[in-house]
Amino acid sequence: MLDLTDIHAGTLTTMFLGDYGADVVHVEGRARSGSPRPAPHLVWDRNKRLLAAGEGAVARLAATADVVVESPRPGSAPRAARFDTVLIQNPGVVWCSITPYGPDGPLARNDGCEALVAARSGIMTEQRGPNGEPVFNALPLASIGTALLAINGILAALHHRSVTGRGQRVETSVYQGSLAARSPMLVRGEGVQTWDSAGQDPQGALPNYRLYRCGDGRWLHLGALIPVFWNKLVIALDLYEFATDPRFETAPLYWPTEEVRAEAKRILAAKFATAPCDHWLRVLRDGDVPASPATPTHELFDHPQVIANALATALDDPRVGRLEQGMPPVSLWSTPGSVRRPAPVGGASSASWESRGRFHPASPVRQPGEPPLATGPRLLRLLRTPGPSPGPLAGVRVLDLSSYLAGPLGPAYLADLGADVIKVEPPAGEGCRMIMMLFLGGNAGKRGFALDLKRPGSREVLRRLIRSSDVVVHNNRVGVAERLGLDYESVRKVRPDVVYLQSTAYGSKGPDASLPGFDPLFQTLTGIGIAQAGPDRPPVFPKTPICDIATAMLGAAATLLGLAHRDRTGEGQLIETSLLATGLWLRSDAFVRHEGSTPRPVTNEDNSGTSAAHRWYRASDGYLFVGCGAEPTSVARLCEVVGVAPGRGRAGAARETDSEVAARLAEAINKRPVAEWLATLAEAGVPAERVAEGNDEGVYHNPQALHLSALAHDPYPGYRSIVQPGILIGFSDTPTRRRAGSPVIGQHTREVMAELGYSALEIDRLAADGVIAFHHA
Repeated sequence: MLDLTDIHAGTLTTMFLGDYGADVVHVEGRARSGSPRPAPHLVWDRNKRLLAAGEGAVARLAATADVVVESPRPGSAPRAARFDTVLIQNPGVVWCSITPYGPDGPLARNDGCEALVAARSGIMTEQRGPNGEPVFNALPLASIGTALLAINGILAALHHRSVTGRGQRVETSVYQGSLAARSPMLVRGEGVQTWDSAGQDPQGALPNYRLYRCGDGRWLHLGALIPVFWNKLVIALDLYEFATDPRFETAPLYWPTEEVRAEAKRILAAKFATAPCDHWLRVLRDGDVPASPATPTHELFDHPQVIANALATALDDPRVGRLEQGMPPVSLWSTPGSVRRPAPVGGASSASWESRGRFHPASPVRQPGEPPLATGPRLLRLLRTPGPSPGPLAGVRVLDLSSYLAGPLGPAYLADLGADVIKVEPPAGEGCRMIMMLFLGGNAGKRGFALDLKRPGSREVLRRLIRSSDVVVHNNRVGVAERLGLDYESVRKVRPDVVYLQSTAYGSKGPDASLPGFDPLFQTLTGIGIAQAGPDRPPVFPKTPICDIATAMLGAAATLLGLAHRDRTGEGQLIETSLLATGLWLRSDAFVRHEGSTPRPVTNEDNSGTSAAHRWYRASDGYLFVGCGAEPTSVARLCEVVGVAPGRGRAGAARETDSEVAARLAEAINKRPVAEWLATLAEAGVPAERVAEGNDEGVYHNPQALHLSALAHDPYPGYRSIVQPGILIGFSDTPTRRRAGSPVIGQHTREVMAELGYSALEIDRLAADGVIAFHHA
């Protein structure tokens, strides 16, 4: 794999693929060549090799690579322009291009680092600060979303190559990544309730789903999102007024007024303030109520679940000595990821590579025209898939037995890539249908199948479903799958080559393995909420459920890794993901420990950015983000362009502090409107972007989203004008299309049963017995 990127999204993409065995050669850009890489790259560059090479050497390497990943600058893509040339020499190459906003369109020439795209896409105003101001995100959400799109795109294209022998170009952008990182939260439609109406309380808007300060000053995150856990909470805390007071009768999903919400928060806050955090964690654990403590990331190496599930490792690094860090985030039993070597200290010269002259692919690239590797039912499904180009995963069937968000969203991405995904749920519907926004956001493109697994006769239906599926996915709590006959050993007796993905909260081993968990608990547990709060502030509840979303997308990527192994060997395997492992991966730059390591702040005091030259400022009519970096020369350049003269600093100080410089810049920038500043800064070559006022400006009416066709208008009965993120990855050879919106309960039961070989009489009998159910319009 040839890594030609110089952006965070590219670094994360190649780190993940390198962790799972790819031979990654990163070609240093001229700007970085010879200079030390920032500290986080001790983790992000692991398993890679570094090369200082010119265009000629790059071209020769690309001609023998399986995968090339690039990040061309806006308005100029010289390496991308060579794709067709490389394809002639290397017909199996998968060429992934990551641009800031896409290859063309109204914003295609804009600068697009993480923060600038986050500003323009609405990320910074989706969750506002205490005064309603934008918030600089501690996690690079746009880059994370982009990397996950690129990883899935590359692996899907490699799967298609295993079937056809053809490579192709894969495209995505940091802007599209900003949508992927929030996709279920961006569902909008008449009648679809969103969480925007719940307010902007930094510790969480819902009384049952927020942070509380305990009697010892530590913070605890309560996760009683749904009625079953709310009822358990009432019992565990002896707060029976929640069950008897009519004001709370619609809790926990619906709170009639802000006054009722405030009163519920007051009652719970007073209760938690009476005892230490550890006491309440024991009480809630004994009562089967989801909860977690707020923990700094670097303190998690000794957590029992981290140890039990082998989520950390150590190696000797030539710069810092013994370096402890996180393991790759998904566990593949037959082909596990690993940290094989530390980040390289320096790059080899191109001359030292000339004797090699080529990569040596792990599997040979077959030429077009050779027989496909797909056989049996999978090949028949591929050949019968209607339409001119069904996507790179055409012919793959996924049986989705998961619920809520971290499970279903992954199969939804696989459906967007062309897989036939069958959504199995009880006749009454899965639990997430209580939160329709999240259900619609996690189930588009699937076929709906209603099956009551508790009924006699359901096992044979399930057996036929499993036998016809390449992939089986579930996110049941530990022990549930075994009771239902859905554990890996049972499933592979029916389908020996199955790729089996199970997702849990805390991992499948350890003392907490069977505990329930929701996304924000793991943002709190893994330090994301602490980092987002900024220095010396209470932890916050990040609005984007990134642990759920990333777990789902990592699960989709792991599924594709499993399919790649099966394409080579014919063998399936068990794959495990967890919210805990994902949270640590998201904080991989902070989940490190070595001699002399200290936690580093992620944002400045007011959550506006990282320095005076890399933060948002209030202009006269809105907000402006300046993305220069923290170097003194960048700050000096910004001051010059804005017209702020060098200051003398505080009395007795050698020079101004960063916050003092920022205060003077803020005063000057506030005097002119955003558009004028953008023109002035662009003329001076200073990267800057308008901070979108919410998702209307950042997403739904963003001209680049419309140009890229990044939004889908998926129908669903009973709701109108539904809009949500659509296909966010482009393929040159296998362009994808969304099959449909999310299914209603049992919408496709009859047609799938017929595909499984059931007669009409048998189908009607099983329906009469309550084993299966149909949608009745």
